[in-house]
Amino acid sequence: MKEKLLLVTAAILLAALASAPLAQAFPTVNAYGYTDKSQYKPGETVTLKFWIYNWGPEDIILKNVSIRYPWYNIIWGGNATFTSINFALAKDQNWTPTQTFTFTIPTDGRATGGGIEISFVFTYGGNQYERTDYITLNVASAPWFMSFENMDKIVTLFTVLVVLVIVCTVIIAATIFLAGRRPQVTWKAEQKAE
Repeated sequence: MKEKLLLVTAAILLAALASAPLAQAFPTVNAYGYTDKSQYKPGETVTLKFWIYNWGPEDIILKNVSIRYPWYNIIWGGNATFTSINFALAKDQNWTPTQTFTFTIPTDGRATGGGIEISFVFTYGGNQYERTDYITLNVASAPWFMSFENMDKIVTLFTVLVVLVIVCTVIIAATIFLAGRRPQVTWKAEQKAE
């Protein structure tokens, strides 16, 4: 009896271990980078240097890399993409673009600081994964000056309003003054005829 119980327990344990999926460590892949200056003004040119590093534990294949600026919009643009890279990135190795990447900060007011988004797609174990990292970009905001247009029209309007207030005040004061000086109406008693 004990042998049967031991045999059944061993069979269940063996079946449980056989059906457990093999654990596979997911690779750690990050994008790093910097710009040539710590802060920019609108209209200045930025030189961006970045690389993608595979920390391991396994090799990956880098497929494509996309760069999006903080002011990215479908209408205005503000992105770049490296496609069909297919670079085998071994553990503890990095991939760097071959060309220097430069762009100009827009001067039309839509440029804001923030992060340059680096998105990259890689394959590992037959599956495709996407990851996004950010590189800091500081843009000095332009001061906003208050400017009044057509100030002469506003001054004319205020002048007319002041004159109207003065005229209305004089009319009201005259009405009060004249109402206070009006003689009182009294009824005289009729004289009796004698």
